[in-house]
Parts: sequence; structure tokens; C-alpha cells
Amino acid sequence: MQIIVLGMHRSGTSLTTRLINIMGAYFGPESSVGEITINNPKGFWERPEVFKLNEALLASKGCSWSDLARWKASEAAKIPDNIRSAIAKIALGLDAFRPWVLKDPRLCLTLPAWRPHLEVPIAVIVHRAPEEIALSLQKRDGFPVEKALALWQVYAEGIIANTADIPKIYLRHSDLLANPVETTHSLYEQLAELGVRRIEMPSTREITAFIDPALYRSKPTGVQLTPAQNALAQKLQDR
Repeated sequence: MQIIVLGMHRSGTSLTTRLINIMGAYFGPESSVGEITINNPKGFWERPEVFKLNEALLASKGCSWSDLARWKASEAAKIPDNIRSAIAKIALGLDAFRPWVLKDPRLCLTLPAWRPHLEVPIAVIVHRAPEEIALSLQKRDGFPVEKALALWQVYAEGIIANTADIPKIYLRHSDLLANPVETTHSLYEQLAELGVRRIEMPSTREITAFIDPALYRSKPTGVQLTPAQNALAQKLQDR
């Protein structure tokens, strides 16, 4: 199985990816974890070559992760041959270690370019309140809340459109922090039900050692969503 963790930046995808890795899904060598920073003290859990490819793909459309004015979702799969061949090579290399898990928030947008190389994908959709994401991006990147919410909306629309034909598991960031053992057990059971083999439920000690509720810092205060954004937030929770 090929497990793709999807969620906007600052939504808890790194935490989720590491948990699935602890269960036994292959991620990659230690060097793939990413730099430990104050913004992500548990590691980013993004493979550098995947990050670079997705950046190149966005750049080929005149975009970046935070500048999507020129982004056209309908053209996400239309990419230069060198990027296509590089994606195929990465997917083929990972397939030697199934089940494997992959994460990069840009995949919310670029998944159509990866989809032809994924035979049996499963999407784990991580939802964090968009108000919290907006405040986190404001703190980390200095974005106005309105810009952060507009970015979240594009990513959310991408998740919903690009996973229409993929088996999905929905996970709420708040549940993971409030009830880490119970939520991890639910995630494990759902992965197993979808046919993921050779994984094990982590011990309570492993889970509680990794998940630190104190990292839950950006909580919404006075941020308002549009009706369209509210509807998207509900869909990302399978509601």
C-alpha cells in the first residue's frame, strides 16, 4: 500500500506521518526526516527529493506553495517530462518497501502528477481548524490571516478534488492531541481495514513520548470563516 498524508501546512501532517512510520510503514533513511526547528521540533518528515520536485512542479506553473494566483488545478498533471520521470523513479524506489508513507503539504495540489505512479494509494486526510492554521502561518511567516485562509482554501479544494477516487481516512489534529492513544488506535485499525499489512499498533509509551499536547499553540481567537470555507472544513472531516 502507498499511504499519502494530506493536509495544509501547519495542520499536523508531520506528526501523523511519524505515527504511521512508527507503525511500520517505510518512510526513508534518517536523512529524509528533515531539519528539526523551533517551528517543527519533531521533524518535518518530508523527503527532500519529494519537496524539491513539488516545488519545481509549482514553479513550472509560475507558482509557489504560498503564491497560487496562477495555479490551475485542471493542469496539475501537465508537467515537464523531467519532473514526470523523476516522480516515477521515486515512486518505483519506494514500492520496494511497501507499505510506505509519504508526506508533503504540496501534494494537496500536485497529487494528480503523482497519481499515475500510485497503484494502490490510501489518503490520510489531516484536518486542523483553518483558523488555527491561519494564526500559525501568521506567526511563522508573517502572513495576514486573510491570505492564510485563502491559501488554506485552495489546498482544501485540492484535497477534496484529488482524492475523489482514493480510499480515505479522516483524522482531526485536535483529536490526536487530546486523545493520542485512542486516536492512533483508530488510525491503525482503519489502515488495517483498508488492507495495509505489516504494521503494528504502537505502544502507549511510544505514542505519549512522541505526541506532546504542549505543542498545540495556535488556537483561534476572533478569526471568521466564509460560508464556503466552513463547508470545506466540514468536508475535510467527512461531514
